[in-house]
Parts: sequence; structure tokens; C-alpha cells
Amino acid sequence: MRNSSVKKEIMKRMSFIVFVMVVLAAWIVPGYSLDTAFDAQYRVRTITLSNPVDFNDDNPADTDGWIDQRFRLGIKLTEAPVSGYVQLQLGDEGGVNGSHTWGVSAATNTSVIFRQAYLDFPVGPVGIRAGRTYASHEFLAGGMFENIADRYIISYKVSPELWGNFIHAKARESSLVSAANDNDRNIYNLGVNWKPQGRTYDAAARVYYVRDGGQSLTQIGGSSATGEGKTEAFWLTGQGNIAAGPANIYLSAAFLTGTSEPRTPTAANPDLDLSGYAAHIDVNVAPGPFKAGFVAGIGSGDDNATDDKLETFFAPGGASYIQSHIFFQNGENTYATTILSTANLNLQNGKLETLSNVTWAGLYGDFKATPDLTLGARIATFMKTEELTGTDDSIGNEVDLTANYMIYKNLSLLAFAAWFIPDDGITGGGTATDDTVAEYYARLQWEWQ
Repeated sequence: MRNSSVKKEIMKRMSFIVFVMVVLAAWIVPGYSLDTAFDAQYRVRTITLSNPVDFNDDNPADTDGWIDQRFRLGIKLTEAPVSGYVQLQLGDEGGVNGSHTWGVSAATNTSVIFRQAYLDFPVGPVGIRAGRTYASHEFLAGGMFENIADRYIISYKVSPELWGNFIHAKARESSLVSAANDNDRNIYNLGVNWKPQGRTYDAAARVYYVRDGGQSLTQIGGSSATGEGKTEAFWLTGQGNIAAGPANIYLSAAFLTGTSEPRTPTAANPDLDLSGYAAHIDVNVAPGPFKAGFVAGIGSGDDNATDDKLETFFAPGGASYIQSHIFFQNGENTYATTILSTANLNLQNGKLETLSNVTWAGLYGDFKATPDLTLGARIATFMKTEELTGTDDSIGNEVDLTANYMIYKNLSLLAFAAWFIPDDGITGGGTATDDTVAEYYARLQWEWQ
């Protein structure tokens, strides 16, 4: 135990030394004809939750609250036409969104990591980015892809109105010095964007292919141990925006197909045919300081967990479908894996990061009360797209209130209060409790670049 503690302390000190060296280098190197640019983000937030797990007001253990913080520093060095970028993060690598929780020993809750590190350079008309990068694809309103991964990106601009790129991300590498194997997980995608100049519409499309040579999926949810199967899946997705005066329409849809094969198929764990679909629409009008809109989404589900078909929609990687403060709680609002227990939602291999077995609709409004203060409200209702025999399809309703205030340039205070009213589709019905889930949140964030 002592040796383990010593090793952790050494690693933390080494991380801090590396952090200092990179910052010093960024200040010193400009003297050698390199352009240097910095960006930074510092965030402190406080969160309070009640009834997120068992929906029971009478259970004092089902409450939580804490304060956490996170700091990021980005450094870009450029000697045209080549540039390199490094982003460091100080927080807790294993914590919620990489945050350091106040009141937890720094010996176990503080780390410096290289969040991003990549090179940018052209090869003729083609742009190359290679390294560890953040990627977010706006399809399905963020419900298709958002993560940090090791990848290379090849970009090509056909014209000022049409451009595209090819991306290969390595999610898992299982062969380094050992014998060659096929347990790697690779994600490939090819996309095009079209934005006519002088027009009020645009469109984009992308196809994803994931080949996981080391894991298969199960009908009831989850993956096999590495080396116990393989999965191949394709997603075709597209989107479009149309603006007409103060009105705007956004529509995106995705289709999933593929196969999953365990190494040793059984009646309880057979080869699976994958299929699914998802769609998202947002229609809004913004006259003056007001904005009002209708938003809805649907993601396919599976009503039979014993056949050889998996029809629940899931994304090719991490996604960030942040459409409400509680029910869709990924990205900025991921607090704990236990919030809103999903055991009764029949998500199978899906997640609330995207549109997995859910049909929902909502109304929202924003009001710019002053140049620095924006107020917002949303009400939404959720149902299962497919329910298992003997279960209910009604998930519940949610009400969100939000305020965003710019204290100074780049320094903002975001606060919200949210209430989720569960129904039998998530509580399980019967004698289960169905008390309202409440959440109160405040975030102070400074961004500089």
C-alpha cells in the first residue's frame, strides 16, 4: 500500500512538472519566430439533487449536493503552415466531467491530464489534423457524436459552399508488443457540408462505420468481455436548417444497421441483427428579444428482448443530447450514473446520451431581459417508443427554468431549477414511489481566448 501511495505521489508531481514545463515553453518559444496563442476555461459549480434514484421523498439517503471545479489551458504554437495544439486539464481525471470535488482529499482527487494534443498541416489542397482531439458532430442536435479520442482527420474544401472530411478514430488498441489480434475498436466516418452563399438554408450528411473486433452486444444491454465477439455497424445521418425571417426549422434523422456476433453464440446470447432509427426536429421563432419553439425527438426501441434482433437506436460513440436538465443528463449535466435509474426504460444498448427508445416533445421560450441577462423555460413530456409486455410506456414530464447572466466579458453565471415528475414507465408502477425529482444548479464559468 505504501509503495502504491508513493507511486501515485510521484506521478502527480511529474504531471505538475510537465504542466509547468509546457507553460514555460509557451512563453519562451515565441522568441524563436513562432506565433503563440492561449485559451483557457475555469468553471466552479454547485449541484443539489433530491429523489434522483428511488423517487421517494421519505428516503433521506436519496439526496445529494456538492461543489466542484475544473480548469483547462490551451496552447497553440504556429509556424505557418504547421501548428500544434496542447490542452491541459486540471481537475480529477476520473471525476464528474473531469472536475475536482471540493472537500475530497487532493491526494486522490487532483490530476493534470493532456486533454488534447494534435498537429494541423496541409498537404496540397488537403488539410490534415492528427492526434488526440475533441470532436462534436451536430447531427441529431448533438445526439450522434461527441468525445475525446485519438484520431486523424482529412479535410477537403471543394468550394466555398461545399466541403467534407474523412475521420478515423481509434477507440481501442489491443495489440502493441503482443501477438497480432483483432480486438481493436475503430470508428470511421465520412461527411459533407453544403452551405450556399447568400441563402438561408444549409444541409449536411455523414456515414459512420464502427468495427469492434473484440466485443459483441447483448439483447438485454451491455457488451461481452474483450475478445469474446465482434460488432459491425453503420449509421447514415443527415440534417438541414431552413430560416425564413424570424422563423427557423432544424431537422435531423439517422438510420442504423449492422450485426453483432458473440464468439460462441447461444440461445440466450445469439447473433444479433442491428437496426434502428432516430429523428429530431426544432421549430422556433425569434421576434425581437423573445424566442419560442417546439422541439421533439424519437428514437427506436425493442419490444422483444429474447429474439435475434436489436432494434434500439444507439450512437456510434459518446454523444451529448442535452435537451433537458434532468432526463437527458449527459455532457455538462452528467452528475452520477445512478441519476434516474434506467432499469425500467428498456434502453438495452442505448443511453440517455441520445434518442434510445424514447419519444418526447416540448415547448420552450427564452427572453433577453437585458443585454446581459437571458431567462428561459421549458416543459417536456417523455414516453417509451416501445415497451416490453406488461410494462407501461409513460415515462414522465419535466419543467426547467434557466437564467444566464454575463457578469463581465467572458465571465458568466448560469443557474437553473428543474423538476422531473416520473410516471409508471420509469418507476415500474405498482406500489413504487413516484415523487418529483428536483435539481438546483449554479455554474460560474470564465472563458478566455
